[in-house]
Amino acid sequence: MLAWQRGSHWLRDTFSKTLRHPIFQRVGWCSLFFLVTVLLLSSSFLAEGFSLKEGEISPVDISSPRNIVYVDEAETERLRGEAARQAEKVYREDRQVAALVDEKIKSIYAKVRELRLADLSSAERAARLRDFLARATGAPAERIGSLPAGALEALLQRSEEELNALEAQSRDLLQEELKYRLTEESLPDARGSLAGKVALSEPNKPWQPAVSFILTETIRPNLVLDREAYEKRVAEAKNKVPPVQRTIRAGQVIVRKGDPVDAGDLEVLRRLGLLRTRSVWPVLLGVSFFVLLLGGLIFLYLCQFRRDLLGRDHCLLLYGLLFTLTLLVAKGVTVIKISSQPDVANLIGYLVPLAGGGMLTAVLLDAGLAVFSVFVFSVLVGIMLDGQLSFVIVGLAGSLAGIYSISSLSDRSGLLRGGLYVSLVNAGTIFILGLIDETGAGTVASGVGMGVLNGFLSSVMTLGCLPYLEAAFGITSSVRLLELSNPNQPLLKRLLMEAPGTYHHSILVGNLAEAAAEEVRADPLLVRVGSYYHDIGKLKRPYFFVENQVTKENPHEKIAPSLSTLIITSHVKDGLELAREFKLPRDVLAIIEQHHGTSLVAYFYQRALESDRPELVAEADFRYDAVKPQSKEAALVMLADSVEAAIRALQKPTPGRLEGLTRRLIKEKLHDGQLDECDLTLKDLNTIANAFVRVLAGIFHSRIEYPESVINEFERRRSRGAVVNQ
Repeated sequence: MLAWQRGSHWLRDTFSKTLRHPIFQRVGWCSLFFLVTVLLLSSSFLAEGFSLKEGEISPVDISSPRNIVYVDEAETERLRGEAARQAEKVYREDRQVAALVDEKIKSIYAKVRELRLADLSSAERAARLRDFLARATGAPAERIGSLPAGALEALLQRSEEELNALEAQSRDLLQEELKYRLTEESLPDARGSLAGKVALSEPNKPWQPAVSFILTETIRPNLVLDREAYEKRVAEAKNKVPPVQRTIRAGQVIVRKGDPVDAGDLEVLRRLGLLRTRSVWPVLLGVSFFVLLLGGLIFLYLCQFRRDLLGRDHCLLLYGLLFTLTLLVAKGVTVIKISSQPDVANLIGYLVPLAGGGMLTAVLLDAGLAVFSVFVFSVLVGIMLDGQLSFVIVGLAGSLAGIYSISSLSDRSGLLRGGLYVSLVNAGTIFILGLIDETGAGTVASGVGMGVLNGFLSSVMTLGCLPYLEAAFGITSSVRLLELSNPNQPLLKRLLMEAPGTYHHSILVGNLAEAAAEEVRADPLLVRVGSYYHDIGKLKRPYFFVENQVTKENPHEKIAPSLSTLIITSHVKDGLELAREFKLPRDVLAIIEQHHGTSLVAYFYQRALESDRPELVAEADFRYDAVKPQSKEAALVMLADSVEAAIRALQKPTPGRLEGLTRRLIKEKLHDGQLDECDLTLKDLNTIANAFVRVLAGIFHSRIEYPESVINEFERRRSRGAVVNQ
């Protein structure tokens, strides 16, 4: 019993660890999204329909629910077969046939002369000649058997002069016949002509059947079929036959009640998806392979262009959720019956808010991934709607417009403007397609109205889902960052009122870091917002930081360097607590935590070394107890923070001194190992230094030094104005 309990604990622990393993969780989520997608697509193929066979009587009137244009494969193949049969054959002349036939005649008469002189009986000589003719001419056995033995014996009894004359006559007849260029089809006529000429030239001669046999079985066609050229001509004839297109209009009756169903009716029903599938497994298998193919393409895109997303489980889970959510919404919209009129009901595909899924993907994850995804969404929705190309085109055009419209998003109201862009593009695309298809004005107007409504639904879908998805997955979207950069945010207002020096320092750090981020392909918006909030921990003890000290009294002069270091370094922990209290995004929290890394508080460390017991001073006690920068953005805030603080204390900040100090500070951070865990290169550090110097040169530019006499004149006029105002 105890052994079983121990075993059960081990089994439970193993199972629990397996469930928590990242690979198992990824496989589980991928399987779930795969199954949902397959079922959504398969439902379009496995919908209820009519179970009919050829020749069966239709129990009801069956009408088309939509417009379709399809190619009648059977009729097209029939017409192409007729064209192929009518294609003229191509022949080429075989110039060797005449020589071969002539040589064959010579060899036959040579054999006749040989057997004529042989010491054999007449019957045996005739039998040997028959065997030779069978081998030499390749004539069928029945033809050889029908050759009279008397004719062969008579031929063998001719004199040398007679044989020479027969041979010459036979060669002439064959060459004359070959002048007419014989084909395989004309060969029977040529044989009949030769037999007739022999009969006229040798009437009632006993050897006439033998000579006629030799000639008719020796002759060969000298025009042979050029198969390659003929097949090319056949292919050209087939290609000239255009595909036979059938157009079925919405509401058109396919089969009337009581009429027999023919093969053409079944084909139309199959094209419309109204013919019930006999087996679900081929459909499920085909759809599964198709979904796997699309999944593989998405995986390859991520590997090639956004490999960083593959390492973030929450981002992959969010993308899978967005993918299936978009398809679920699309499926839900397509089953709505908006009208009893087939023409209007057929336009339901224009209401599918694909742009909503595209805009959510762009805002929460990546604009490039969103563009790739809307191509996939459009194809899948086209499959759901029986491959109607117009829905694919409109969905794709509207989605691309939506993604483009939010590329320069500044606030949440920009998503509403994105919906307006989607509406306008949808309406224009539907109108153009209506002109191309020569659709009725009423139907086009209904479609345009649905396209406009689609844009509204897409913006509502994006605005409604965005806050919940941001909170659930800890995603720092551009919309959220833009909201945090607003000076009216509570934390920024507190920073301005309670720690104004830190506030202005943060603004300058944001300017420096943002300029550098644009140069090294980091996220400028995240860097700017992270800079605004990186020192919010100083709100707890603002006057312990020099930029907030308005008087000459410095509290650090009255306390030990170790305590000063503890107060200074604690602003990172205090900032994290404050950020969590105000629910700042995860990426901003990371910048707050990492913006000092494990840097040394050098000023207080040097003060400690100047004490009476320097041997008791440990450098580790004067370092920040935090995390080194893990991203480009955190590293940029660290460097900008250090540079701005140092430049503030610089006397006479000339361009040369600005650049020298900037590069020295960056080099110190590099040598101290603070940049070891982020992916900045040495080339990036040089680029960052150039960007910092460019911004600092604009801030600390040289000013005109006015002469003393001009200053005195300004003071005299200002005093006079004050007296007048009194």
